[in-house]
Amino acid sequence: MNANMAALSKGALSVIVVVGVAIAIIATLMDRSPDAGPRAGRGGTPTGAPAGKVGANAPAPGGQGNTPAAPGAGQAGAGSGAGSAAPRAAQVAAPPPRKSTDFSAVDEPWRHALDASTDKATALAIANGGKSSAGLAGCSSCHGAQGIPAAGTNFPALAGSSPEYLAKQLMDYRSGARQNVIMASIAKGLDEGEIGALARYYGDLPPPALPAAVSGGRGQQLHDFGDNGLALAACANCHGARGSGESPLLPRLAGQPPAYFTSQMEAFRNGSRANDDVGTMRAIAQRLTPADTAALAQYYAGGH
Repeated sequence: MNANMAALSKGALSVIVVVGVAIAIIATLMDRSPDAGPRAGRGGTPTGAPAGKVGANAPAPGGQGNTPAAPGAGQAGAGSGAGSAAPRAAQVAAPPPRKSTDFSAVDEPWRHALDASTDKATALAIANGGKSSAGLAGCSSCHGAQGIPAAGTNFPALAGSSPEYLAKQLMDYRSGARQNVIMASIAKGLDEGEIGALARYYGDLPPPALPAAVSGGRGQQLHDFGDNGLALAACANCHGARGSGESPLLPRLAGQPPAYFTSQMEAFRNGSRANDDVGTMRAIAQRLTPADTAALAQYYAGGH
């Protein structure tokens, strides 16, 4: 009897040992200890949990437990278990306003001219006295002493235009991108620094007056609203309120002589002027009637 009891006790102990070993093996295979929670795998993610997800009560990256999200922070969907999130303002900075130069190459020739600009005294001397070594007359002989030509002439007003726009036009005359026999010879007689200095000089002069704020008139209608029937956007979209210009490369139209404005619209229309970006002005000029062109010319000159 004692021998039988001893044998039974020994057998029971063996069974207990085997069961314990089996449990330990199973726990190891499941990466769990009998009395502990999930162990962290590589990168701190609990083994057995889907990659990239965190348990409902686990702290979100960078957060402390279930600390409420800061104002403006992104909110996780219900049941996602996400903790606090960083404020969106810290994650994505607001983009700066776009400018027309954002769509120009950084090595445009007019940029180099402005960077190489010489002093104001040089510009003043050329503007009023020309450049004798190149056989150039002073700019003022056509464009006026203060950059505003005499009434009735076919020369543009330069005063108050953006230096970038003026430098681009002179460099385009120099390269042949804009055609004009007189201006091409003048631009080729100037070096880059002189072109940049003249552009800055005329840009600093007081601009012509803006057109009067009037009610009605075809010119003002086209400037303010355009014409859907002709597929024309409002001129103000690019050239600013009352033609004041949108620096740096969209020119000022206010104060331009009617004859000059009309001649440039015709040049865009027939393609003899083609230095507008992607042909925008050429397309617009082709949709303007002669009467509409005249109305705009009078509006920008200060008439109705």
